[in-house]
Amino acid sequence: MLRLLEEDRPADAVPAAFEVVELTRELEGDDNAALVTPLTNLATAQLRAGDLLAAENNYSAAVTLVEKHAGIVSPQLITPLMGLGRTYMQAEQFVQATESFERALHVNHVNEGFYNLDQLPVRDALTESYLGQRDFDKANFHQESQLQIVAHRFGRESPELLPALSRLGDWYEQTGQALSARLVRQDAVRRIAATRGENDPAMVAPLIAVASSYRQQALQSPVAGPMQEPETLLPMSGVVLRKALDIVDRQPEPDLLQRAGVLIEFGDLYRIWGKRNSSTEAYDEAWQTLSGNEKFAGQRDVYFARPVRLVWTPPPQIYPASARNLPPGSKLESGYVVVRYSVDATGLVNSAEVMESDPAGLLDKSVLSAVRRSLYRPRYVDGSAVPTEGLSLRHEFAYRIEAKATPPPDVPESGKPLSQPDSDSRN
Repeated sequence: MLRLLEEDRPADAVPAAFEVVELTRELEGDDNAALVTPLTNLATAQLRAGDLLAAENNYSAAVTLVEKHAGIVSPQLITPLMGLGRTYMQAEQFVQATESFERALHVNHVNEGFYNLDQLPVRDALTESYLGQRDFDKANFHQESQLQIVAHRFGRESPELLPALSRLGDWYEQTGQALSARLVRQDAVRRIAATRGENDPAMVAPLIAVASSYRQQALQSPVAGPMQEPETLLPMSGVVLRKALDIVDRQPEPDLLQRAGVLIEFGDLYRIWGKRNSSTEAYDEAWQTLSGNEKFAGQRDVYFARPVRLVWTPPPQIYPASARNLPPGSKLESGYVVVRYSVDATGLVNSAEVMESDPAGLLDKSVLSAVRRSLYRPRYVDGSAVPTEGLSLRHEFAYRIEAKATPPPDVPESGKPLSQPDSDSRN
């Protein structure tokens, strides 16, 4: 059964897992702790196969058996509780998912203490469930606390913190927290320089991320002050990228993939900055760097086989704006808009048009405007930027239609309701 799951064949794994459960019941009875693992495995297969109700039932049954035979804080609870939480997540029942994950975290703390590393996946799950509830403060907390846990375990200046810093930086970038992302990346650069030297190639990746944070912040609005204006942030991004490229070039045998990656970042920066010629030069050099060896063809395709979006102001995910403040679980309808468009050799969008939408006309103009204002790294063929036609974008959103007030019924001019005459009345 586990092999079938590893092969991504959950539909085939379900019958096999069910047989194990039934065989265990025949041998051990219905009320036996030996059923916990078979039930959990069956639920996992059902979850992967999309049978959420069955998965919920079997994870819950496993939890009940553990509670009865091993206690309410047994470490055996963690696996079925995590599975139950993931089931609720897939069903978008974020409150119930959070309850399962929080209980799993509590059980972990009771058994392993507050600073054990096994809790990190639980905190990742809690991050996702709080995001589902739009509770960004708690989602942030469960990411930031992981760095503190690792620091407590290994020491605040330990090199072991570098992966944790990288993960936290990724989180900040994904959630648009450009300044926080930059501070974390700069801390990583400082640590690498202190332990390995100023020219260590391990500095290149966090330096690229620092440069990206300046670029990301330049695209955000509103501007909070003169030091956060694009005219300041974009040049700072370029300075950091220059440092990264210098480190690559100082190596006895420069890493060509790493060098091409920095050049791509330069090209993207210049394209956003409006320096079209400099952007083209950087892209051309990156193409040439990756074209000198056939083993780099795959990475070259990642960069150049199709247009890559650089600037995007997303249309609403929830409409109207008032619906964004509804409590979790509130009923919203699903809608979508499909736009077909082309990208020219300079990365600009043209020929954009709405092909399909439901409800028709609700967000058509908003999505179309967002597509037209976006900017791309152009597709390359044989070392040259070329236009790309026939691209499409599908924007999905949730919406609530405001109920219209029902007009009052007609009333006679006297303002009094009509009365039904008595059937026995006489003139």
